[in-house]
Amino acid sequence: MRRISVVILTTVVLLGAILLGGGRLVTAQDTDLANHPLVGAWMVDSEPENPQNIPDLAVLSADGTMINHSADGSFGVGVWESTGDTTATVTFTILFDDGVRVVVYVSLEVATDGQSFRGTYTNEFFVDPTTVEGSGQIGPGTVEATRLVAEAPGTPVASFEEFFGESEATPAATPVS
Repeated sequence: MRRISVVILTTVVLLGAILLGGGRLVTAQDTDLANHPLVGAWMVDSEPENPQNIPDLAVLSADGTMINHSADGSFGVGVWESTGDTTATVTFTILFDDGVRVVVYVSLEVATDGQSFRGTYTNEFFVDPTTVEGSGQIGPGTVEATRLVAEAPGTPVASFEEFFGESEATPAATPVS
């Protein structure tokens, strides 16, 4: 009888830990990502040595998720985790219309002022959507990023009309008689 009570008590404690942990077991190693300097919006250059490269935009959230948007219109979705006070690993996947997917693996470090980061990455290509076999990790490449910051509007140097040119007048409708 005592043995059954211990099993029931253990089950109740484990279920309580799972429920209080949002559906996962909470351990002492869980970190508070909300206070990590990586949380925020970033302009990311995956080819800093190439002045013609157009940067990506990335958002890294306090829940450990991330979104990447490239100038070519592709999106990446993934996760990140802290590996130290200013370091982290990121893994995200980009899907293309033709079924190709690219998995990007990143290791990075945020600068002491929290306004930039640098790191290295590799890519793994999955060109056949019917198989789980990838190319293996290709790289490494270098990545640099600058934090996006909120700024109030300044004093305009031109109006939208002046900058983009006068829009052509829309012809007036002719009443039907």
